[in-house]
This record gives sequence, C-alpha cells and structure tokens, in this order.
Amino acid sequence: MDDAKIALRAPVTAVDSAVTFSMRNLPLLEQGTTYDPLATAENLWVSVKVYASGGENALHSHGGEDHSFIVLQGKATFTFGDGRTQLVAIHEGVMIPRGVEYRFEADEAENLVMLRVGGGERQVKGLEHVSRVGTPMDVMKQTKFADGAVKVGDDPKNGETSKKRIYARGKFFSPE
Repeated sequence: MDDAKIALRAPVTAVDSAVTFSMRNLPLLEQGTTYDPLATAENLWVSVKVYASGGENALHSHGGEDHSFIVLQGKATFTFGDGRTQLVAIHEGVMIPRGVEYRFEADEAENLVMLRVGGGERQVKGLEHVSRVGTPMDVMKQTKFADGAVKVGDDPKNGETSKKRIYARGKFFSPE
C-alpha cells in the first residue's frame, strides 16, 4: 500500500452543532508516522497519531496549548524537561500543560497509536486558518524545540516523523 492509496483525512469542524468522528480503519505502518485530524472546534482539537517506532525524539514544548496523549495501542516512554521519565501504556495517558518540555519514544514491539487532544486560549477566533492536522495555525506557531527554534513536523530532530512513510499491507487499527 502506498501513500497514493491512502486518502488524507480532513478534520470535521464543530462550529454551531455537534459532530461525530471515527478512528476505525487507520492504516498501521512499517516505517514512519501518520498524524490525522479527527475533529476541530475553535478551542479544542482532536487527532490520532500512529508511529511505527521512534517518536517525537527532540525535547519541545507547545506554548499555545495544553494537550494530552491517550495510548490506544502500544506503549511509549515520555521524558520531560525536568528529567523525569514515565512509561505510558495502553489505556493510559499523559496531560501536558502548555510550556512543559517533553519528548517520547515508542516501544518498537508494535505500532504506537495515540489519541491527541489539544486545547488553548487563542489569540485568533474562528477556524479559517487550521493546519492539515486540525490544529489552529496561531497555536501551532507557538511550538518550539528546547533550543528555541520553531518546531517543524518533518525536521530530522523529530526522528520517525522525518522518515518516509511505509504502510503495513493489510494492517489497520480498529478495523470494521
């Protein structure tokens, strides 16, 4: 299975009414990562991330949002800016307040699948400027590496994220 056969998801937006979304049939990976938006409202956004291995390897922080990761499959070791580490396994999560530095590394025994929920007090109102992963751009621009550089998703410091994505043929998370 190649990238051309996997449709890029767009987040459903919740503006004046409730919306539903699904995490079923997410393709699993041999290499690389996926970061798919699920739903976005003005001050809350939800996405799902899949890692074949590795993780977000460079220490970084999100200055514009509080966010949480909930592990749906696999496990990851989170390392925080204060030096603490924590193994987070299936059906466990981590809550990360804005400005707190962290990184994580997936256990390579199986794909790491995490629900990512973010929210924040925004400077810009509305949903006109939302990233491809469903996060408002004014929030995304406040994400920085520990050295102060703006964090870009495919930067080699991000480890697995910078690798070519290779889908695992016929393998999906939560197949219908």
